[in-house]
Amino acid sequence: MHILQPNSRLHKDRGCLVLDTPATSHRLPLGDILAVVIAARGVCLTADALSALLACGAVIVHCNEKYRPLGKTVSLAPVIRQDLFERQITLPPALSKQLWQKIIISKIANQAACLENFQITHQLARYLPPNPPDEGNAARQYWKHYFRQFGRLAPDTRTRQGAEDPVNSMLNYGYAVLSAILHRSICAHGLNPALGIHHKYRFRSDPLVYDLFEPWRPVVDYCLWQFRKANKRTELTEWVKYAAKEFLSLRLKLPDNRKVKLFNAMDFYVQSVCNVIIDGQITRLFLPDISEFILEKE
Repeated sequence: MHILQPNSRLHKDRGCLVLDTPATSHRLPLGDILAVVIAARGVCLTADALSALLACGAVIVHCNEKYRPLGKTVSLAPVIRQDLFERQITLPPALSKQLWQKIIISKIANQAACLENFQITHQLARYLPPNPPDEGNAARQYWKHYFRQFGRLAPDTRTRQGAEDPVNSMLNYGYAVLSAILHRSICAHGLNPALGIHHKYRFRSDPLVYDLFEPWRPVVDYCLWQFRKANKRTELTEWVKYAAKEFLSLRLKLPDNRKVKLFNAMDFYVQSVCNVIIDGQITRLFLPDISEFILEKE
């Protein structure tokens, strides 16, 4: 649920989340809500609504008046499986390295698929096996080609925090929304988001979310480019509305050839990470491959 109308009010009523705006009212079953993105000013949440959302495992993403994500509210991570939590703490360095390498290879491969869908000639293959994966150089090549597609709006560099240009701001918004869904899945599967695979814990950080989100970033990149083709003015407010619909309509193919919603594929991905952590078999890892679906819609 994206809240774009100022002075809206969220409250709970008989198992539903009710959104009252100055003009109308909407209801959604609490069990159907994965995330609430508050992208308007003056929004009020009752304590009952907030508690009910957290009890259902939903995530609340908070944005400022420029639609810049500032933070998120998530439930306390439940340790569902004690054996999984213990394995996270004692994860062998060799297995962590394997997992991280697979994740980075997937990210670079998806970046390459994104550029190829735009019919852009690139050299990202040189940073993929059988060559050693090189995330830094791959990123420099990728953003150079990607940003050129935005013409006069193209930024000089990728800016993660405090971005003022529209392209980086839109990317950051999309990443924040999708990573919040991933954060929800991580908690639901009993993983501790403070225990990363590659990045180390810092105060007020969730390194596991950062680590596991890497292969999904090109999904946002692709969606933004599709939005740009249809909206030359590239207004941030229109991107917020577009992303809300686009992320819900995307489909991804699983190893058994089933096509599932993007958010369900994220659940499958996190479950596969749990399997690898438990038994140490890296072959059980499922990684998203956008070259096979390039965001197929229902």
